Amino acid sequence: MPRLVTLLASAAFAAVVFSAQAQESSAAPEVLHDGLLKVNLTDFISGKYSLSYEHMLGNWSSVEATVTGIGMTTSDYTYTIAQPAAPLSISPWDSYYPNLPADLDMEMSGWEAQVAIRKYGWVSRGVPDGFYASAFITAGSTTIDADERIRPVAFDPDTVTFEPGAFLDEIDHTLSVTKWGFGLTIGYQWLTKSGLGLDAYMGPMFRGITRTYLMEGYSAEEARDIVSQRTQQRYWMGPGPAEHYNGNTGPWFNGGLRVSLAF
Repeated sequence: MPRLVTLLASAAFAAVVFSAQAQESSAAPEVLHDGLLKVNLTDFISGKYSLSYEHMLGNWSSVEATVTGIGMTTSDYTYTIAQPAAPLSISPWDSYYPNLPADLDMEMSGWEAQVAIRKYGWVSRGVPDGFYASAFITAGSTTIDADERIRPVAFDPDTVTFEPGAFLDEIDHTLSVTKWGFGLTIGYQWLTKSGLGLDAYMGPMFRGITRTYLMEGYSAEEARDIVSQRTQQRYWMGPGPAEHYNGNTGPWFNGGLRVSLAF
């Protein structure tokens, strides 16, 4: 929490400086464009497709709304879902120690929405071309359908045991994630005379995450423990699923790069 307070205070200080810069200016900057459409270039890696619209509210401020669709299919493989362990009474040389390889397919879908207020400062030709600070709120929901397939392996179960607590069944499940958050960013928007541009931003935020696991034959708590153990120990999560399985409520970082078209 102290780290979050420090980050938010730093971003808030930047916003105050920008505001002071605007107020001390002898003349209001020219409004070059009333609106901009933007596409996020960094969200694609995590299966997100974002479209933003920024509208100028005056000579220094603007409001920006972003809608995001989430869609991604991933596949992963593990050479074994559990570690074999031989009984003390059996010699390793007389026993067969198999691996239990498996494949895990995930289909991810959902949405996110965000609203931000911007304050520009240190502009060059005019707004919205220049440095800015912004405050935002965001919310979203994601569903992940996971299908695990354990590959058939022939072995004598009377001669093989596995590590204590090993779950030897498939972890087919559905994960529902609800997220909300708020934060501050600082950034720079560069526009060409044709209206094309780039918008780069970063800053601290606080987010809340709620997860609900649905797994046939198990309670939500049991499913959470079973799935968490398997996914954390046996699979490598890509940027998309990892955010939803491993992310926690608390301080986080927000940043990205957008391409914009002014009109």
